Amino acid sequence: MADKNNVNEKPKKRKFSKLKYIIAFIFLNVIIFFAVTSQPHFEISTVADSKSVEIRVTQKSFFPLQSFTMTLDDSPLSYTKNGNTYVATATKNGTLEVVATNLNTMSQTIYERIDNIDSTSPTIFAQLVKKGVLNITFEDGHSDIDYDSIYAIDSDDKKLKPEKIDKEEGRATFEFDTYSIKAYVSDTAGNEGEVEFNNGEVNQTKLVSSEGTEVNDIPVEESG
Repeated sequence: MADKNNVNEKPKKRKFSKLKYIIAFIFLNVIIFFAVTSQPHFEISTVADSKSVEIRVTQKSFFPLQSFTMTLDDSPLSYTKNGNTYVATATKNGTLEVVATNLNTMSQTIYERIDNIDSTSPTIFAQLVKKGVLNITFEDGHSDIDYDSIYAIDSDDKKLKPEKIDKEEGRATFEFDTYSIKAYVSDTAGNEGEVEFNNGEVNQTKLVSSEGTEVNDIPVEESG
């Protein structure tokens, strides 16, 4: 009976041994498949103000990278690396492209639109109320007006500061004794708008915006 039991037990051990090899083979192939097909995985976050956007690209996958690039409208962006996070700064709007390639040559490309940076000059409405006196009003829908930046240049290339500034109304007045004047207004993002008048344009208004300059004549009542 003992011999018979020994004979019956041997096939069970062989069967169990084969099962271990099969499981190990499957497990090894799963690891190889994962290693060969694994793609990079990233998340993008941004912190913006009117002048720049900080871009943070964080690697969520653990597979080592072969290469990593960031471009904005096809121009390379320099970056710093802190752990698994790549940090860059954009100073203009455009399309961000992030390309990461693993050691297994699998890659991922991410696109992100950067449009938080203010690149529009203030809108200026101006009127020469009489010869030598220019009134301008201004507004900016994205940034604040930099009131210290408001100035004008007359036709003798002399720099003039406003005679009056009303910050609540967004208005300034210039006085000049030459033939013409060009006034400048900037916002806190550094975008500058300008408007020009000469003493022959007393009966006109000018609206300067991102769409261009609109000139209108002021109706003048004819004396009877």
